[in-house]
Amino acid sequence: MRSPSRPARPAYLRRVAIAGALLLGIGSITAPPAAAAGLTTTDDALQQAVDRSVANAAVDGIIQSISVVDRRTGEVVADRGGGRQYISESIVKLFTAAYYLSRANGQPDEQMRQTLRTMIENSDDDIESDLWNVDIVPAMADRYGLSHTANGPKTGPHDWGWELITADDETRFLSEMANDPAVSPVLLDAMAHSAPTAADGTNQAFGMNALTGDHGSKQGWTDAGAEWAEQAQIHSVGWTDRYFVAILETSTDSDFAAMTAESTNAARAVLRSESGDPAGPTPAAAEPVPPTATTPGPSGGTPTTSDPPTGVIPVLRHDLDVILADVAALIDHWSH
Repeated sequence: MRSPSRPARPAYLRRVAIAGALLLGIGSITAPPAAAAGLTTTDDALQQAVDRSVANAAVDGIIQSISVVDRRTGEVVADRGGGRQYISESIVKLFTAAYYLSRANGQPDEQMRQTLRTMIENSDDDIESDLWNVDIVPAMADRYGLSHTANGPKTGPHDWGWELITADDETRFLSEMANDPAVSPVLLDAMAHSAPTAADGTNQAFGMNALTGDHGSKQGWTDAGAEWAEQAQIHSVGWTDRYFVAILETSTDSDFAAMTAESTNAARAVLRSESGDPAGPTPAAAEPVPPTATTPGPSGGTPTTSDPPTGVIPVLRHDLDVILADVAALIDHWSH
C-alpha cells in the first residue's frame, strides 16, 4: 500500500548493475549469498531452506530476498539477496511508529499510543497519511544504522510507501528496535497482534503473519489496480521464537495469490528449520492466500495467474540479479 505514483529504479543502481555485470564476466552466478554480502552463515540447514525458497519463488517469476537474524545474538544466520532494494509499501509504517515513539521518549499520550497500535495492527493507510513526513525514514535509518534504507525518488510530503528498503536492513531494524526501550514496548506488542485483515479489507494473513506460536509481523503489498501490470511488491517482516525474519518480494508477471503463497512458504520454511525439520517449503499452490475484493488484477477483476517460467533459467536470472544487487550495495558502501 502506498500513495498513487510509481518510482523509477534509481539510475545509479542501473549503472552499477551494468558495471557489475562487466566485472563478473563469465564468473559463477551461484556464489553463496552470505559470502557475497560479507556475512557468515552459521546454520547450514536454515541457509539451505532459504535458498530453496528463493529458487522456488524464481520459478514462479518472483524475485524474493530473505534475511534471518538470531534474536539472541543479533547475528545474521541465513541470507539470500538481502542487499537488494525494494519499494517499501506499508513496511514504512514500522519506521513511522518508531519515529513518533522515539520522539516521545517512549511516553506518547494514550491517544497517540493507540493510534500507532491501530496503524500497525490494521495497516491503516489513513493514519499513515496523517502522520507522514519526509524526515521519518532518514531519522530512523540513522537511529538504527540502516545503510541502504532511504526515501525513494517519488517520496514526498504527501507520498509515502515509495521508500527503499532491504531485507538485511529490515532484520537489523527489528533486532536493534527490540532493544530500544523507547520504541519496543509499543511496537513489538502491536506487531504481535497484527490483524488477519487490514483496514482496507486486504487479507494480510500471509508470510510471517500466517505462523503459529511466538510470532509478530508487519505486511506490505502493492495496491490493487493497473500497477499489477507493472511491478508488484509483497513483503512480510517479523519474528519467530528464535529469529527475526524479512521476506521481500517483487514481480512483473505474478499475482497476489502466488506472491503471498511464496511469502508464507518462506516463513514456514524458517519455522521448520527452527524446530529441526529439514523439509523445504511446500509448493506455492498448496498455500495460497485468497485475494479479497480490494486486490483485483490489472483489469480490475480477480487476479489472473500468468504461466510461470519453468526450468533453471529463472533461478539463474534471479541469482544474477542478487549478485548485481550485492555489487551495488558494496560500491555504494565504499563510496560513502
